Amino acid sequence: MSRPVRVQLGSGAIWTGILVTHVSFCVLFSIGTLFLPPSAVGFSFLLVAALLVGAIPAVVIGWALGMPLGALLQPVRNQWLHVAAFGGLGAAIGLPFGGFADPPMLLTAAGMAVSAAMGRLSVWRLTRVNDDGGPPAPGTEAP
Repeated sequence: MSRPVRVQLGSGAIWTGILVTHVSFCVLFSIGTLFLPPSAVGFSFLLVAALLVGAIPAVVIGWALGMPLGALLQPVRNQWLHVAAFGGLGAAIGLPFGGFADPPMLLTAAGMAVSAAMGRLSVWRLTRVNDDGGPPAPGTEAP
């Protein structure tokens, strides 16, 4: 017995979600430098460095964890639950990187949660929702 497919995303939507997640996390991560003394690393330098260095891990983590979560959420029609689930996944990924530090850097986990939720929210309009739970009718697929 197969599960109904109510929510479908194309590969373009997945790439868009990964890009929005990566850029939003890099911006949120770099905002902390605005509160450092002027002699410290600047916002623009850290932002560019984070964008370049974090691109490959963002794609790998985005595909490796986002695709199975998306597959599990296909029967769920409510897209707000999708956004919340991706935010929870982002928080779970962020806790090991900042939640257990001394002192805890919970902003890292919160930044990952917010950026993952923003990535899923950004593809809301690119999502095909099938109300009957079956595959889309022929000719209604997006190109």
